[in-house]
Amino acid sequence: MCPEDKEVKAKQQVVVKPGICPPEGCPPPTRTECIQVDKVYDSCYQVVSRAQSITVTTGVGGEFVTGTFTVGQLIPCALSAPISCNVIKRVPTTGNFATLTLAVTVPLILSNPNALTETVTTTVTFTQTVTLCDPEGATVDCSASTLMSCNCIVAVVGVGTITVSCEIEVCLVVNTIYRVQLLVPSYGFCVPSPCIAAPGICLPMPPEQCY
Repeated sequence: MCPEDKEVKAKQQVVVKPGICPPEGCPPPTRTECIQVDKVYDSCYQVVSRAQSITVTTGVGGEFVTGTFTVGQLIPCALSAPISCNVIKRVPTTGNFATLTLAVTVPLILSNPNALTETVTTTVTFTQTVTLCDPEGATVDCSASTLMSCNCIVAVVGVGTITVSCEIEVCLVVNTIYRVQLLVPSYGFCVPSPCIAAPGICLPMPPEQCY
């Protein structure tokens, strides 16, 4: 057997695993596969700030039962579910591009500062317009969006109610997604290795797009 043939055979016997390629590079793929995936045709992000007032009932039988409230009091606030959006208007432009008007929903959970187990769920909704490549039949998805900040205070104290004023800042990430079949180079199927007590090197998470 020629030395060149031995080298090729040795490369083919190398077990390729997920991870970083060695300095000399990864071996050539052994197959070409047709896979079905969700392809992101286009994507964009914006930092959006919005304000909204929410009425919360207090006292016995109310949503916030414990304690008293004063104007300016901070109300803990967090995201309660993924941010979502729906297309309410689509205006085609050139090619497969379209101007999309989105109804964005940000689900929040507010906690009683006097008893954090007492909570109220609410939503902040707003519209936003973007222009993206949006082929017919594509899905518009905003689930990668994040809540960057949420500041809520008691604005008005009434009889049996309080008005909570919230200001939020959202990193709105909009993707247009379409299920397609792609040809990709492949090494075959993934073969898991035994678990070990000491982990190896993990790649860092991608940086946040809005920071």
